[in-house]
Amino acid sequence: MGVSEPAQTADLVEIVEREEIPDLELDVELRRTLVIRSGASIRLFIPIKGRPTPTVTWTKEDSPLKTRAIIDSTESYTLLVIPDCNRCDAGKYDLTLENNAGKKTASVVVRVLDSPAPPLNLKPKAIDKESITLEWEMPLIDGGAKITNYIIEKRESTRKAYTAVITKCETCSIRVSDLAEGLEYYFRVSAENEYDSITVKVHDLPGPPKGPIKLDKISCTFIEFSWEAPENDGGVPINNYIVEMRETTSQTWVELSSLIIRTTFKATRLTTGTEYQFRVKAKNRYGTGPPLMSEAVVAAYPFKVPGPPGTPKVVTFTKDTMTIGWNEPVSDGGSEVIGYHVERKERNSIVWHRISKALVIGNLFKSAGLEDGVAYEFRVIAENIAGIGKPSKASEPMLALDPVDPPGQPVPIHVSKNAITIQWTKPEYDGGFKITGYTVEKRDLPAGRWIRANFTNIIETTFTISGLTQDESYEFRVLARNSAGAKLEDGGQYTLLLKNPGGEKSVQVSICVLDKPGLPEGPISITGVTSEQCCLSWKPPKQDGGSKITHYIVEKRETSRLLWTVVEPKVQALYLKIVKLLEGNEYVFRILPVNKFGVGEPLQSSAVVIKNPFTPPDAPKGVEVSNVKKDSMVITWEVPTNDGGTPITGYIIEKHDKEGIRWTRCNMKTVTNLTFKVAGLLENHLYEFRVSAENAAGVSEASSATVFYKALDPVFKPGPPHNPKVLDMTKSSVVLAWGKPIYDGGCEIQGYIVEACESKAVADEWTMCSPPTGVKLTRFNVENLKEKQEYKFRVCAINKVGVGEHADVAGPILPEDKTEEPDLDIDAEFRKLVRIKAGGSLRMFIPFKGRPTPRIKWEKDGGQIKETAHTETTSSHTSLVIDKVNRADSGKYTVTAENSAGAKSETIIVKVLDTPSAPINFKVKEISKESVTLTWEPPSLDGGAKIKNYIVEKRESTRKTFSAVVTNCHKLSWKVEPLQEGCSYYFRVLAENEHGIGLPADITDPLKVSEVPQCPGKLSVVDVTKTSVSLSWERPVHDGGSRITQYLVEMQVKGNDKWSGCANVKTLEAVISNLNPGEEYTFRVIAINDKGKSDPRTLAVPVQAKDLVFGPDVRPAFSNYSVLVKKDLQVEIPVSGRPKPKVTWTKDGAALKFTTRVNISNTAHSTVLSIKEAAREDGGMYGINVSNVVGQKDNQDHQELHLYRPYQRIIWLVIAKNAVGTISKPSYNSGPIAALDEVEPPKFSIDPEYTQTLIVNAGDAFKLDVDVHGKPLPAIQWFKNDKELENTIRCDIKNTDNRALIIVKDAVRQDGGNYTLQLTNVAGSQTVQFPVKVLDKPEYKIQICAINKLGVGEPAV
Repeated sequence: MGVSEPAQTADLVEIVEREEIPDLELDVELRRTLVIRSGASIRLFIPIKGRPTPTVTWTKEDSPLKTRAIIDSTESYTLLVIPDCNRCDAGKYDLTLENNAGKKTASVVVRVLDSPAPPLNLKPKAIDKESITLEWEMPLIDGGAKITNYIIEKRESTRKAYTAVITKCETCSIRVSDLAEGLEYYFRVSAENEYDSITVKVHDLPGPPKGPIKLDKISCTFIEFSWEAPENDGGVPINNYIVEMRETTSQTWVELSSLIIRTTFKATRLTTGTEYQFRVKAKNRYGTGPPLMSEAVVAAYPFKVPGPPGTPKVVTFTKDTMTIGWNEPVSDGGSEVIGYHVERKERNSIVWHRISKALVIGNLFKSAGLEDGVAYEFRVIAENIAGIGKPSKASEPMLALDPVDPPGQPVPIHVSKNAITIQWTKPEYDGGFKITGYTVEKRDLPAGRWIRANFTNIIETTFTISGLTQDESYEFRVLARNSAGAKLEDGGQYTLLLKNPGGEKSVQVSICVLDKPGLPEGPISITGVTSEQCCLSWKPPKQDGGSKITHYIVEKRETSRLLWTVVEPKVQALYLKIVKLLEGNEYVFRILPVNKFGVGEPLQSSAVVIKNPFTPPDAPKGVEVSNVKKDSMVITWEVPTNDGGTPITGYIIEKHDKEGIRWTRCNMKTVTNLTFKVAGLLENHLYEFRVSAENAAGVSEASSATVFYKALDPVFKPGPPHNPKVLDMTKSSVVLAWGKPIYDGGCEIQGYIVEACESKAVADEWTMCSPPTGVKLTRFNVENLKEKQEYKFRVCAINKVGVGEHADVAGPILPEDKTEEPDLDIDAEFRKLVRIKAGGSLRMFIPFKGRPTPRIKWEKDGGQIKETAHTETTSSHTSLVIDKVNRADSGKYTVTAENSAGAKSETIIVKVLDTPSAPINFKVKEISKESVTLTWEPPSLDGGAKIKNYIVEKRESTRKTFSAVVTNCHKLSWKVEPLQEGCSYYFRVLAENEHGIGLPADITDPLKVSEVPQCPGKLSVVDVTKTSVSLSWERPVHDGGSRITQYLVEMQVKGNDKWSGCANVKTLEAVISNLNPGEEYTFRVIAINDKGKSDPRTLAVPVQAKDLVFGPDVRPAFSNYSVLVKKDLQVEIPVSGRPKPKVTWTKDGAALKFTTRVNISNTAHSTVLSIKEAAREDGGMYGINVSNVVGQKDNQDHQELHLYRPYQRIIWLVIAKNAVGTISKPSYNSGPIAALDEVEPPKFSIDPEYTQTLIVNAGDAFKLDVDVHGKPLPAIQWFKNDKELENTIRCDIKNTDNRALIIVKDAVRQDGGNYTLQLTNVAGSQTVQFPVKVLDKPEYKIQICAINKLGVGEPAV
């Protein structure tokens, strides 16, 4: 086990970005004119493709689109939406796709059907006393449809509404008659087009499905329903329906399925008894439409459970089995009974056990596994599809005993005319109990019925039957009885009396029958009846069944109902208090005794009505009101004369506002005193009050209402304001402050009056400084005072009664300016480090003072604060608020207050607890072909916590998501390996602290994982002149994983150590010019890729710059050429020589004549003979002569040209010729050979991996690549599962002459299967199979079927 040896590609693979010309798929409807109604939405959805992703541009008639147009473009589609279109939106829309590979343009013509524009130039043509002739011109805009007619309307000048004159005018003029002479009229004309008669498909969301939703089938666990398709499908077919469900107690909709194609659905796994509501939405390719709602429906069967079956009876029995039978229920609940359940219990038990393991079909059941001698009871329960019903009544107890064998056959031993004595033998088996007696029965022959012949118990085995009729025939039979048949009533005191002539003797025998107890001794006593309870008492049963009474079961029943309900299942005493009864209802109670053998017979009470034995009290007396205030009053009253037979539990106080009509309760809690303070009254409102008493029987009638009282306080003028004083002053103003009066006069202070007086005035002339209505605040700024003049001030309070006493400000006041240095009152929490979580709000409130008012300036870290920070400054405080802070808001905040008296600054340090900022100086330290080494420095902002570690992530340039390389890096560098050589990657690093992962630092440009290339291959000199050298070289063996962008050629002059660049080329050759003639040069070549320069490849020996001279030469590759008549021929023959030789052609020894068909072209290194549509006369011997200053040369073997007719059969002979020119005799002929085109059947060559099943992961791309050969070139076709493939967005077919290629992107499960390549030409055909398997998540299809006795139902998927 382990890793196998690697397989390498034969050649170097260059990884480049594949380019693809943009393309688009226009829908059939978009290829024609798209017709849209006015007011609808224009939706143009067009799939696109191309690599790289093309740029999408929409225009309308070569102009940019309006701002109303909404364009949504992705890698695979573009969507243009214009909502609420009008006639101006009609026209030609152009879509342009463009990328590096090319450009593609398509157009869509949109026609908007709208009402036409108004007609033009409406004017009167002729007017008389009864009519007017109007004429007009057609509208400029017809609304996208032909004008069908015009509507003419008129309006009298005294009216506001127009009336139609004619609605179907087809010309541009009309005569309006029947007008009233002398009246003034207004006329108007409207154009009408075919807008309402054209069928238009509006491409939009579909409407709701057509309802209502029909509930086809309702069950306890599923509901089937159906609907109809929407009347409006949005102009395109409905793709599917979305079905949702919710319980009516919830507002949350749950999606049941989004892929419904039919208009029916079965909702399964419902909870029985729960009410549901369903809704259905239709979906087309433009989206999902509005829903159709169903009515609420309960998940339950439409029928009920069956009633109880008939009381079962024991049909046959043995000591270990019993067979019981029963009758069907009277009611089957509306559904056929599908079977029964059988339960049994021992007679002395109260627990029933189900003994039928499966449903019992039929009306008989055999119970096995019984205990010998134990008495059993049975009951039966019916079941239908709705569920299990109530059980039947219990059967009579039956002992599990073998039946007694019959006595021996009776034999007559004495016969007389009216009596017969018969004798029999005892039964062979007595059933496990002693034989206690016999019963003799007789019947008249031949057809009489059996009647009992003995009336006392027969102990012996003989018996005389008397009272018979002479000469009649009789038949007799005997039945044995054992002691197993005793009943509860058989118990008691028995007396055995023995009597003969000698006297008599009696013996007492006590018999105790073990059984359930008898009914308790009655009657049931009912006492203590109130509105919700009563007490029951009873006596124990006279017959306890041979066992102690363990407890009693008490049950109740309303007389209007038949169902008994258990009140208490285990009552140990002979009495019980029953509570929570309904007042006014009539009840019946019953008592059932219980011993160890079971539940006995019940004792039932008489009916009793639950109600109180007393009445509500009388109304309270003497209600009075006192202590009246603006918001409260005190109510007092006396107790009622009659309390109704039970104590008063409380009182209810009510009030009535004279402005209202309703009485309102004042006390929320029970009031037991005879006084209550009513609060919350409205000032100046009139109120009356009343009181009701309450006892256990209810609430009394209300007392008589009091007279109306007004909620109002007694009021007086206020006292003087408290301690008036000067707070501040300038040379022309004084700021005064004071406190509220100690006494407000009993009502609210409405304001204050401030007065001033010049202190040097002869008489005190007080002037009011405040407004006449007063000031609301307890401070006031007195302005416009005279400079250097002393003043006296006083203040008075005002309430609604009037102006109160004044209070004087101490001493005369001389106004003057004051100065004060600024001071900042920094809160203690701001003097420490302020920590705040990211996303919170930073709020700094700083009071300040200073005279004059200082200027405030905020700074952060010595610079301006950010624009989103909100500052507010008043005369006494400044605040800074930054909402949703982040790490960038950390730092030192400085607030400075400055005025003419000085300046004051305070610094507040803020630390925002956030994730870190991005690491800084993130760069690449080293790159190799398998790894990249990254380095960085810690973030400038650590988010208020220590950096725990770093996370390094990478992303291939072809992918969209990053993947983690390391998540717990504690260094400031990381080597990312292994990487795929030649791939481009993006990298980023993120810091992490205790608050989370911070912002990433990333590399903007992708890094290709590569290294510098190896040195170029063999370097050689191609050509040399006196001023230039032509060089060529081979590619490096390895390009370092990155494409070689260029080659640098450097040269070194002989005798000089310095290398200098002389050429930068992208090919494998270069011509170095401008050399000094005769100078010797050494050259070297360096390969360059994205990562740098390779080692140089140096020329082995220096090269001297001089012209090379050598003789001409011509060397044809072949001496014979053949061509078919009417075919073209081109022969290229290499030519060399320096300087360039002159080329001369001859044919059959003469100079070659050039025509329109025969032509010669010469290049630097070859000469080319071209013959178009060869004729027979073109055949012959061609010669070539090349010459330059060195000499000349003829080709030794002339070129011989042979021409053949197509499909001509030719016999070939060969003649030898030596240097002397002697010609030999011809060889033997070759035999006839047909001149035919060469053909070859199709062939292919594939990679070995395609010989087995190709396994692909879902989401990956895969390709099928085949090399193709054949003459002529075969036709190529791709098939999948016998269906020919076509080009789609994900399936790209790229076939060339010699290559068949298919690429499937983003593979899904459906892309798996057998792909077939078919190659065909005239020589034959060839097929290649490619099995492909896509690995994806499994899908399951689950079917559930219901089974009943008739078989298996339809499945639900």
